[in-house]
Amino acid sequence: MRTEEFIEKISKESGDNARFEALKKGLPLGVAGESVIVLAHNDDRRNVMVRNTCVTGSYKTQFIRRLLITLSCIHDAREACFIVLSPNVEYGELLRLSAGDFTIPYIRNKEDVALAVKALKELIYMRESGKAYPHLFLVLDGLETLDGSSKNFDLAEYSTIFELFMRVPNVDMICGVDLARSIFSDCPDTFLGRGNCLVTARENGKADVTYVNDGGTLTVPMPITYPSESTVMESIIYLNSLPTNR
Repeated sequence: MRTEEFIEKISKESGDNARFEALKKGLPLGVAGESVIVLAHNDDRRNVMVRNTCVTGSYKTQFIRRLLITLSCIHDAREACFIVLSPNVEYGELLRLSAGDFTIPYIRNKEDVALAVKALKELIYMRESGKAYPHLFLVLDGLETLDGSSKNFDLAEYSTIFELFMRVPNVDMICGVDLARSIFSDCPDTFLGRGNCLVTARENGKADVTYVNDGGTLTVPMPITYPSESTVMESIIYLNSLPTNR
């Protein structure tokens, strides 16, 4: 599925204001069944409001970049901002999106992460003072791969940032981690207890989405399709060409 096709489907949903608002408040976005835009298990039977999403699998960074492109399309630049903390240089392409407010510092080592955490603390102060954007998408991807990190495979690099934002309203955290190499591989719900959604990204734009129930049990994985066929730069060029009053 190309990004253009996916964005066209979302544009049709925008005619239904209630449905469009639901799309803006839930993660992850995908297509299921007969090309219906879904928020995975977020339906009338299971009213899930996702705050924190963990993305794992071989294509986790690809999934997150596509998700951010989609989110930048459905949120006005005045409604939300995006901060990406990752050593993966591929995220730098997102700075070319004219419609989204992206901050993507260059993360090379744990010292860079510490500086970013210091800036995040200032951001929290600004938000509490009513001086910042009403909604923040905070992405953490690959921090456990930095030198000196995850010596015990406990994903400790994420803990401080989790603690900062766990109780901050209007913040969605999206984490890309290799759960297979962590102590959480046999019980991912323990790690996901800080949030409530697990995405396992697969090739050809496929992903399985699982939610954490009360008590730590996991729902049956639901397959979704997300845009993956066109390059990220092609997607950015396409989005930048759309009218700004979408």
